[in-house]
Amino acid sequence: MSDSPDDLPTFVKLAADPEVAPLLEFEPVPRKREVAGAWTPARQREFVARLTVTGSPGRASEEMGKDETGVRKLYRSPHAASFRAAWDGAVDLAKRRAAERRGTEAAVVPGSRPPSLDNRRKHPEADVLPGPLPEGGGRQALNEYGEPEDEGSLSERGHQAMDDIAARLLRIRRLYLQEISASPGKRAAFEILTELPIDWERAEQCEPQPDEPHRTASQREPDMVLLAESGWSFGECGYGPDRKAELRAAIDAHRAEDGLEPVDWDGADDLHAGPAPASGQARNKAARREGVGDDQ
Repeated sequence: MSDSPDDLPTFVKLAADPEVAPLLEFEPVPRKREVAGAWTPARQREFVARLTVTGSPGRASEEMGKDETGVRKLYRSPHAASFRAAWDGAVDLAKRRAAERRGTEAAVVPGSRPPSLDNRRKHPEADVLPGPLPEGGGRQALNEYGEPEDEGSLSERGHQAMDDIAARLLRIRRLYLQEISASPGKRAAFEILTELPIDWERAEQCEPQPDEPHRTASQREPDMVLLAESGWSFGECGYGPDRKAELRAAIDAHRAEDGLEPVDWDGADDLHAGPAPASGQARNKAARREGVGDDQ
C-alpha cells in the first residue's frame, strides 16, 4: 500500500466489507470531555476499520493522522471491553487475510525450478535454504540458530516471545506496585503519571491488576519507565539499582532462617524458577529485612 493519502481506502469502503462491518458495532469508549482531535466514537470506528487492513495500531493511527498513544489509553480504559473486543477481532481478521495472501503467493517461490525426478521442487537459494520446500509451499528463513525454518513458525515463535516478555513485565510491575502500596504519595504520583486505574488492595498482596488480561506492556509506557528507574526491571535496562540481586539475597536469607539451602540462581530461568517463600507475607518479611520493601 502506498503512503499517499490518495491511495488509502476510505472509511466508507472499509465499512462496506461484510467481515469488517460487524466489528464496527461495538460500544465506543466514553470520553469525559470533547476536545479537538479527540477519539470520538466515529474515530474509534474508523480506527478499528483501518486495523482490519494494517493489523498495526501504529499504522492505522498514522493513516488517520493520529498518534497511537491516545488509542492505546482507550484500550486500557475500564469501560473499553466492547472496544477491546473489536480491536482484537480486527487484528485477527488482518492476520488471517495476510496469511491467506502469503499462502497464495508462496505456492511457487519465484525463480524456483520445476520438480525433478525425485518430485522435489528446487529452491532458487538452495545454498541458503537446502532441501525441498516445506509441505504446503511455505517460505523459509534463517532462524536465530542459522538454520532454515518455516516463516510462519518463525513468526509465531517471535510473537510468543513478545507475549512472554510482556507477561514478565506485568509480573515485575506487581512487585513495584506492592512496594509503593503503603505510600499515599507514591500511589497518587503513579496514577497521575500513568493514568492507570490501580486496585491498591490487590497491589498490597502482589496480585494481578484488573487490566492485566488485556494490557500490552511496553518499555516506552510510563509505568514501565518507572519500573526501570526504580530497579524493578532488575538492572537489565541499563539503569536503576539491581533489585533482582537484592530480592534473591532476601529470599536466600529467609530460607536460611528456615534451615534451607539457598536457591541455585544460576540454574533458574527467572524469578519463578526454583523454590521461594510460599506466602506473600514471608516474601515481604524477607524483602523488608534487606530494605527492598522499605518506603524510602
